[in-house]
Amino acid sequence: MKTGMYAVLLCKPDLKKLSQVKEAILAISGAEIHGEKSEEGKLVVTLESNRQLALADLMDEIKDIPGVIVVSLISNYLDEK
Repeated sequence: MKTGMYAVLLCKPDLKKLSQVKEAILAISGAEIHGEKSEEGKLVVTLESNRQLALADLMDEIKDIPGVIVVSLISNYLDEK
C-alpha cells in the first residue's frame, strides 16, 4: 500500500518579492501553487511527501524563503492507496 502525505498552506509573501517567492516555491520538490491573490499577496500552496516529517521540513523551507512573511498550515491529510 502506498501512502501519500499532503499539506495545504497559505503563504503571505512581501508583494515586492512575490515573483521571487513563487519561483522559489516552485523549485521545491513536492510543492505546487494552486491559487493566488496577487493583489493581496496570498498564495495557496500544496506539499506532497511520503513522510509526515518531510512535510514539516518543506514547510520550514518555505518559511525561510527571503520575502516570505508568514506561512500558515490550513489542512493536512493522509492518502493511503
